[in-house]
Amino acid sequence: GDYHTHSRRSDGRQDEEEIIRAARARGLKEVAITDHGPLAAVIGVSDANEYLVLADKLEARAGNYPDIKVLLGAEANIRDLQGTLDIPPEVIAEMDILIAGLHPYTLPTSIKDGLALFAQNSMRHLGAGQREKAVNNNTKASVEAIYNNPELDILSHPGLFFTIDVTEVSRACVNNDVLFEINCGHEHPDISAIMKADRVGVHFIINSDAHFQETVGKLDYGIELVEKLRI
Repeated sequence: GDYHTHSRRSDGRQDEEEIIRAARARGLKEVAITDHGPLAAVIGVSDANEYLVLADKLEARAGNYPDIKVLLGAEANIRDLQGTLDIPPEVIAEMDILIAGLHPYTLPTSIKDGLALFAQNSMRHLGAGQREKAVNNNTKASVEAIYNNPELDILSHPGLFFTIDVTEVSRACVNNDVLFEINCGHEHPDISAIMKADRVGVHFIINSDAHFQETVGKLDYGIELVEKLRI
């Protein structure tokens, strides 16, 4: 399966029918449509109710594709140091799968959290001290998201855009049965981070993060790495 894809409802360049057709062409047994939460500028869905609209459409069309299971999901945006997500619990309750990750240009829950997380991350290039603060804040936000959202299934592209302490985040994943994603669209994390996570004992999931039909189910980056590492 491929459990991380995006449609035109967020920043994808494909609709749900095209995702399903591409997944079937790849021979997948399952595919999840996981558009970005609404509070990341430009890339998010217009409103959280979009997920419920899609749920109705997928249910109505389920009989058209008996050879593949189509899952409703989301890639929520982490908004603050407490790991708050940008999708309401009542909408999450209707989903089959929940992914979450840190993304730039996400609306924080407060100015204080915006400065601590997103502004600090922008200052990570200004020296070792600023970088250390950013890594600590990014790690805290990721860990809190894992602990404070029991519905969470997958942490998306850990460390992409927002550098983290891989070992600490991996421990949180292990303790809460959250899958650590190997993201083939961004070819992230790199092999050294995957080795660190593996030493902690995480369970990995390989996803495409596909925004185009051509990359749905294209998992080569992850497959090559896990085969090379024998994990």
